[in-house]
Amino acid sequence: MRFEDYYQILGLKPDADAPAIRQAYRRLARLHHPDLSTASDAHAVMARINEAYETLSDRQRRTAYDGVRRRHLTLKTSSSSASAEMPGNWKQGFEFQGAPTGGRSGEGFSDFFTSMFGRAAKPDAPDTSPERGADEHLKLTIDASDAVSGALRSVNVRSLAPDEKGHRAVVQRKVQLQIPKGIKSGQHIRVSGQGSAGRGGAAAGDLYVEIRFKQDPAGTSRDLHKPLPLAPWEAALGAEVAASTPMGPVSVSVPPDTPHGKRLRLKGRGLAGAPNGDPDGEPSGDMVLEVEVVLPPSTLPGARTAYDAMQHILGREFKPREGASGAASS
Repeated sequence: MRFEDYYQILGLKPDADAPAIRQAYRRLARLHHPDLSTASDAHAVMARINEAYETLSDRQRRTAYDGVRRRHLTLKTSSSSASAEMPGNWKQGFEFQGAPTGGRSGEGFSDFFTSMFGRAAKPDAPDTSPERGADEHLKLTIDASDAVSGALRSVNVRSLAPDEKGHRAVVQRKVQLQIPKGIKSGQHIRVSGQGSAGRGGAAAGDLYVEIRFKQDPAGTSRDLHKPLPLAPWEAALGAEVAASTPMGPVSVSVPPDTPHGKRLRLKGRGLAGAPNGDPDGEPSGDMVLEVEVVLPPSTLPGARTAYDAMQHILGREFKPREGASGAASS
């Protein structure tokens, strides 16, 4: 069975204090969590990080582990072999008060960890020192339109929490996430108390969701397209109408005789680009509004009379299927 150096996994020195252990775990989780990393071995790497954190963040487990680590290093130094395998008598002098659970392996945890501590963890003892739960991080890709009007989305969160027997284990659950209006790609949404469960009655960690926008097939455009419904008189006579953008509502000037299908471009009102001062970043896109002329139904009060009047007044000159000069063109 192979020895696991949990300090090395978290990039810590053996004298690291509790805040340093938490900080190292959060930093590595942001890099290697399967919801954030595209690496093929992300699950395996994150399992080792969780295993190291589960051991070093608990005082009893850390004390027991430190004793095994010192014994392992002593045996390794005194032996001519550089093998990382544990000797047959490696548990001699090993002490740990948390009872194992029938020798079952915890999901994703190594044989070394399970041999020492049983399943994923022991239940929290009544005298467990309070310790805030770890924060969890993930990415969520949304449609750009969700950033314009806001939306409610469900995300799957994997975190540490007590199972039905009180053992800390990796569980998956759904969290409802409110997408606020005007959010930009790359921004984070913090959901308080939705991270891993705390110990000894302490508060749970928080959930941080990084927002990304779906790209068009080219993968480069930051323009945002949406329809702009207009009444016939607004399109014919011109009007000032309101439209929503990722940066908030704006007033749009509709020129007279604007035809159905006409595109009105609002510069810089699309998806947010790179921050000011970044010469290599992509600039903000445009909002492209496509006009949709909406006809009032003839069942509305007075609508049929108005349509009859239009036919009587304009019917001789306006011939849309013949391309008459009176017909609108784009």
